[in-house]
Amino acid sequence: MYKKITSTVTAFAISVGLFSAASSFAANNELPDLGASALTVLSIEKEKQLGEVIFNQLQGRASLLYDPLVKEYINSVGNKLVAHSKDVNFPFTFFVVNSPDINAFAFYGGYVGVHTGLIANAETESQLASVLGHEIAHVTQRHLARRKEASAQTSNMTLAGIVGSILLAAISPQAMMASMMATTAGAQQAMINYTRSNEQEADNIGMNVLATAGFDPYAAAEFFGKLQEQQRYQTKLAPFLVTHPLADSRVTDAKLRAQQYTKKFYADSLDFLLMRARVMARYIYDKDHVVEIFKDLVKKQQGNKQFAAQYGLALAYLDTEKLDLAEELLAQLEELTTNNLYILDAQSDLYIAQNKPEKILEKLAYAYQLRPNNSVVTLNYANVLLKSNKQKQAIRILEYYLLTKPNDFLATQLLRDAYKADENMARYHITSAELFALRSDYRNAVKSADIALTVLTEDQKSEVKRIEALKIKYRDRDKYIKNIKGF
Repeated sequence: MYKKITSTVTAFAISVGLFSAASSFAANNELPDLGASALTVLSIEKEKQLGEVIFNQLQGRASLLYDPLVKEYINSVGNKLVAHSKDVNFPFTFFVVNSPDINAFAFYGGYVGVHTGLIANAETESQLASVLGHEIAHVTQRHLARRKEASAQTSNMTLAGIVGSILLAAISPQAMMASMMATTAGAQQAMINYTRSNEQEADNIGMNVLATAGFDPYAAAEFFGKLQEQQRYQTKLAPFLVTHPLADSRVTDAKLRAQQYTKKFYADSLDFLLMRARVMARYIYDKDHVVEIFKDLVKKQQGNKQFAAQYGLALAYLDTEKLDLAEELLAQLEELTTNNLYILDAQSDLYIAQNKPEKILEKLAYAYQLRPNNSVVTLNYANVLLKSNKQKQAIRILEYYLLTKPNDFLATQLLRDAYKADENMARYHITSAELFALRSDYRNAVKSADIALTVLTEDQKSEVKRIEALKIKYRDRDKYIKNIKGF
């Protein structure tokens, strides 16, 4: 299933000088008032609440990638690393930002974001995992919560400032850099020193987690070295290096720490190779050149890497409307693997593009029987059902799926569209309200709920209390965000 949402942005947190332009940004963008100057470390519960607030704000303002295959892969690797981490205080949420910048970041409550640009630049699965492990360590060691306390010693910093800065960085990196330049020299130096100590701690813990989870501990130094070499020829630092200072000693330290582990070969999983090829084909490479790039890769690669390059070429054919070539290549790849979700997803997109969605329905129905809770299968199946004018069936499987994953943005969006196709306008507007709420747009959520009340049919009158309860919930949430005190 292929769905791009909004434009490219840069998002980064845990940064040097992250905080200076926050108050004006908050005033101009109606960000929540998060209380007085930060003087103490956040409680775990407050940190979780704040993380959710920030993530929902990002969903409304940044270019998050809702591609189910990429999202599922990142969460799979991320949670594998979390399972081998200590001091985990809450479930983690991993997400992807559709941006060519080489960057990853973490913030309150176990939220870890990675940019498509970083995925494209990670040559091995272990290199990508090393970045995720590093960000997980920032969260488990509560570096941002502790940073709040440290910043209070050098500036009149509030949590409103921290939230404002994270969102400012996500929406306008140029303004973020300008705010850093405006920070006083003394405050800059204090925060730089604090950042270096955080980075060292995250490097140490992250490498241990990486090795324990079965990834190559040498990958961190490899990736650091690669970024460092690239920057020798650049006039502008990559955002990852702005937020994660990379001195020569840090690369050396990473190499020395890795030597405590036995050097051996770590094969990349096929899922990593396919996911990375997907990101390159659909979100990184220019459409005018993507076909030739993957044709060249197919010639150069062997084994699983060649299979992944062929998959990337099939996507390139599909996205440049060379549908016959895409169909032929996908059929060849299907013969080489069994129940592969990347191939199934691409075939779903192909038959929708050919206006023949019914051709893939049987395969999707079988896959759904095998994996009824899998997001890739469920979302593709629902989408194809919708394209086949089987909206009632799509509604049933989406409602069931959302019982366990109520915050899945793409599933909620598909359900809204299915209700509209089914001419169930009350449910359409209720689900529209839920989408607005997932983006922290509670005013429009209330408006959609109000519209739902006006279009209820006679047999839906029992929904009135539920809708009124939703309106109260949205108003309370809006008020809560704007008036949080006591952090």
